[in-house]
Amino acid sequence: MTTLRSADPLGSIDSTELRILHALATTGSLTAAAASLNLSQPAVSQRIKRVESRLGVPLIERSGRGIRLTTAGTILADHGRTVVAEIDAALAAIDDLRGERAGTLRLVGFPSASATLVPDLMRRLSEQAPNVALQYREAEPPEAASMLRDGEVDCALVFDYAGAAGLPAGSAFLPLWREEVHLVVSSERACDPTTGRVKLEDFAADHWIAGCEKCRGHLLTAAGEAGFEPDIIQETDNVPAMLAMAAAGGAVALVPGLALAAARSLPDDAHALVLDPPRHRTIGLVAMVTANESPQVRLAKRLFAGVDGAKWGLEPIA
Repeated sequence: MTTLRSADPLGSIDSTELRILHALATTGSLTAAAASLNLSQPAVSQRIKRVESRLGVPLIERSGRGIRLTTAGTILADHGRTVVAEIDAALAAIDDLRGERAGTLRLVGFPSASATLVPDLMRRLSEQAPNVALQYREAEPPEAASMLRDGEVDCALVFDYAGAAGLPAGSAFLPLWREEVHLVVSSERACDPTTGRVKLEDFAADHWIAGCEKCRGHLLTAAGEAGFEPDIIQETDNVPAMLAMAAAGGAVALVPGLALAAARSLPDDAHALVLDPPRHRTIGLVAMVTANESPQVRLAKRLFAGVDGAKWGLEPIA
């Protein structure tokens, strides 16, 4: 004969109680289990007593100075682990869905990317995740790194020169493209047009125009490797202004390819020369490393992976 129960006591056990039993099985301590779940010890004890009352069997028993699960408690903990894992997986999938199809992607990028890569990203975003809003801010890499560290943005599109530092602790840099750095000079300082290649040390006696903090650091490094210290007499992180100054004569400047592409055209008396040996910088995405990567960061990586940087002279990094 089968005995029918008027109510299912297991139906009233929630995921928190299953998590408590699993934590007790793992730690063997009410205090440790409570701490691992951000609960108070009295709350954990009360939860266990309620479940025991509903089931009519003890779930824990004293063992020395600690506790251990009874057979019934072990059965619930083992099966509960699977149930909780499935619940967590379902919630994570919902978070992913919400993150990629709704909400806000907070991105910071540098000026020349604002006129090239970011609009392309926006077009892809409107096609693939139209309900996700892009909250975009512009900043050079040092400031962008600070914004990422402080949680103001989900990820940062930055450039990085070989050997450069300055990324926040606990972050990861995903390289996306490599671009060549050019020397911009006036017509009177242009080289033989049949080759278009120059050595940096040939301009050791020239005055120089420096850009942003990171670009200035690259100029000093590049000049040092070429055996001279640049005489920097003008400074601006405004690329069109830098190009106009170089075209006017009296100073030369190192300008990355994306910045030249963002400017669309050079002033009439300016020439962008190729360095021999060439110099490059890397463009990539920085995000904080977390146990579970956020949907916003995953979305940004997926969208940028589909951006064709070749249209601006960028070389993809596999």
